[in-house]
Amino acid sequence: MSQYRGIDRHRFEPARLVLGLALTAVAVVVYVRARDEDGRLPVAVLVALVAGSLLLAGLVSLVTRSLRRARQGNRDGEKREPADAG
Repeated sequence: MSQYRGIDRHRFEPARLVLGLALTAVAVVVYVRARDEDGRLPVAVLVALVAGSLLLAGLVSLVTRSLRRARQGNRDGEKREPADAG
């Protein structure tokens, strides 16, 4: 139980932080580009930036998951080897 009333503890998810920061950066790029005299950002570039942000967050999520599983194995007294070590 948390020491603060009404606030429950939850696991930190780095992928959410990375996704939020990446999409904020995309929004800043779009805003700056819209303020420029040239005008708009091509839709293909915008889609590529958003897709890249999602892929980066997915990669961070996979790394986080594998590290947590390895750490959990170490707590149980057994050492987990990666599935593909070669």
